[in-house]
Amino acid sequence: MNVLIVHAHENPDSFSSALMGNAQKYFQERSDTVTISDLYAKGFNPVAGKHDFKNPSGNTYYKYALEQLHAHKQDLFQDDVKLEMQALEKADVLILNFPLWWFGMPAILKGWVDRILAYGFAYGGDYGFYTEGKYKGKRAFLTVTTGSPASFYTKDGAHGRALDQILRNVNEGILGLIGFQVLPAFVAYSVSHITNQARQEILIDHTHFLNRNFG
Repeated sequence: MNVLIVHAHENPDSFSSALMGNAQKYFQERSDTVTISDLYAKGFNPVAGKHDFKNPSGNTYYKYALEQLHAHKQDLFQDDVKLEMQALEKADVLILNFPLWWFGMPAILKGWVDRILAYGFAYGGDYGFYTEGKYKGKRAFLTVTTGSPASFYTKDGAHGRALDQILRNVNEGILGLIGFQVLPAFVAYSVSHITNQARQEILIDHTHFLNRNFG
């Protein structure tokens, strides 16, 4: 099995990075192939634009999605985009690993979505949506760290809603839309405000989570 982990945390000593490393270890011990796309480490550019293409389509009116479609058909994506696309194509499992920022993904990861899940390549063109999406038969899930405790993510909590509602845009509007079977997210709450022992217990829970879904 091929596993792609797209990791979006700047600090290699962060707990988000520890979760990435734990997943890498788990799958490698199963003899799976693991590819890590560490966006900060590679200096990934999150800004989508004309620089993504080796040559423009020549259309009178510029529209990014249509340029993506043209680049896909003519093999005109820049090499940094193509490398990420190739890793995604090989993957049986996609893991997006990130800290929750402003109820969403860090900009660098949102930029990965914008640039790599391109129109014509990941959706649209020859591909349908949801159960007819390109990645049907493949699995994906989120690994998320938060600053707030779990009690904040309840109807009566400070945020007024469950975290699965907050993550719905990513789970359904991105991963589910292009056909992935979306597994429940693994969430590590309030990781900056708990003890080292509590963080170690979360890593154990993370291994159990992986084993339940892939063991």
